[in-house]
Amino acid sequence: MSNKLDTQPTANTILAADFGSVNTRVVLFDRVDGQYRLLSRAQTLSTATPPVLDAGVALRRALAEITDLIGKPFFQGSGDLVVGGDGAVGVDVFVATASGGRPMRAVLVGLTSDVSLDSGKRALASAHVDLAETLSLVDVRGLEEQVNAILNSQPDMIFIVGGTDYGANDSLVSMLETVRLALRLSRARPVILYAGNIELKPIVEEMLGEESTVFTATNVRPTLAEEKLVGAELELALVYGAYKANNPGGFGDVQKISRLGIMPTGQSYSNLVQYLARINGHDVLCVDVGSSSVTISACIKNTPHLLIRPDLGLGHSAVTGLQAIGVKNVLRWLTYEATESDLVDYMWMKSLHPSTVPATVRDLEIEYAIAREFVRSAIHDSRRSWVGYPQTEALPGLGTIIGVGSLLTGSVDPGVSALLLLDAVQPAGLVQLKVDPYGVLAGLGSVAYLEPLAVVQVLESGGLLNLGTAICPTGKHDSGSAMEVRVRYVNGTTVKESVPAGSLKIIPLPVGQKANVSIRLARGLAINGRRTVNASLEGGVAGLICDGRGRPVPLPHSVKDRAAVLPGWLEAVKTV
Repeated sequence: MSNKLDTQPTANTILAADFGSVNTRVVLFDRVDGQYRLLSRAQTLSTATPPVLDAGVALRRALAEITDLIGKPFFQGSGDLVVGGDGAVGVDVFVATASGGRPMRAVLVGLTSDVSLDSGKRALASAHVDLAETLSLVDVRGLEEQVNAILNSQPDMIFIVGGTDYGANDSLVSMLETVRLALRLSRARPVILYAGNIELKPIVEEMLGEESTVFTATNVRPTLAEEKLVGAELELALVYGAYKANNPGGFGDVQKISRLGIMPTGQSYSNLVQYLARINGHDVLCVDVGSSSVTISACIKNTPHLLIRPDLGLGHSAVTGLQAIGVKNVLRWLTYEATESDLVDYMWMKSLHPSTVPATVRDLEIEYAIAREFVRSAIHDSRRSWVGYPQTEALPGLGTIIGVGSLLTGSVDPGVSALLLLDAVQPAGLVQLKVDPYGVLAGLGSVAYLEPLAVVQVLESGGLLNLGTAICPTGKHDSGSAMEVRVRYVNGTTVKESVPAGSLKIIPLPVGQKANVSIRLARGLAINGRRTVNASLEGGVAGLICDGRGRPVPLPHSVKDRAAVLPGWLEAVKTV
């Protein structure tokens, strides 16, 4: 992306739409005085599912709202969005991302569970996919049973992996014969994605090309010791776009006018996270808690990692999400007595009415608790591919954490958003916390392929809301002061604060300002192995967030103790 930053912009107005399960978000970028800016935005309920079954309806509603706000027309007489016109009507570029609706059903075919199949599963985790069936060499089922397993799964895609590059191929060819037989007997023809032994690509196309559409990617395991998922993940994005366009929901018309087709929202996040990691020189993590899925996008040691959990979500996937994380893990965040039935009933209500908001303080507690556990579970799964960071250790020194989704970004107080990120991710060290309240992240990740300068300028002009920098030591300290913090502002004034063990404290430091901060930690606590730290830190709407709870965050075991402690954490971070 950086190679294009010096080129002249080819577009003035850029429209980006993100189609979610509950909401469709539209953002309009335009050049103002030669600089790209977020000009307007709108959000409306999605319409890709029954009874409307037309994603374009939500797009038109959102654009009508923008027209009311800024007076710019987008449609011609026929009612079609104008893309690439004279500028007076419509936009120069339109891009679309999607994460809502039914996930693609997939069958994974490979050789061994501890090599190619594991890599295949990690690649599938980067897309909105429901893995319905797996076939391998050690499958004890006969040919007829394997074919029936594929047919009964009714897959939208068959993902084939296996074999090292230029290695033995007889076993994989035998698996291809099984797939070909299933395709010939199937009424629907699922798409084929092949990411195995590169030498077999022509054979795969010859054997399966007449039965279905075949996509090919680089081998996910070119050698036994090497894993390469990027190629397969990019092809998965293309397959997903084709899947959305060819199924009910009106995405076919959207795909025709979008410059990049329909990109998976998660892939767009990943693209932008890689960019932010590169320009900032540190690791970046993005967490999106949505209605039908939880997405974790990270760039760790310059390596991208993308995980989508379609079984976790605060709306459509609420019931399966609760089953996945377990009731006990949710109860440990609540300050009142609640039963398993209380949680199950609430999650069923959310799955049936995903657009509803918490009606009581207790309902809000439940959603906060579930969101924390969703993120914790998804990060745990994502970390399996983070080379060099054992899951038994604390999170690595993340430089930036970005929260996405209405629960993480829609809090009435930015300090509460910061607390949710700290509780869910439990980062260590000095980390910048940001949220995406305007819904620009998905759009910018797509725009980056076309106009990278727009990404730079929109982010520099406040496209993301900077909550502030969090100070998060690891270790444990039970009593007294956890840290002594001295902040020297640019005007020369100095503030000293003591942060009690087991608590949090906010020190004001406005957005865009930096201060020299000296931190002295109590025995048992450390930041990057040191008890004394001096750094220049940037503020935000929540200021400097000093977290004296240690890592992992200690949660009281009894409801009575939680009722005494957790509300104190919430009050400590409130800025208004």
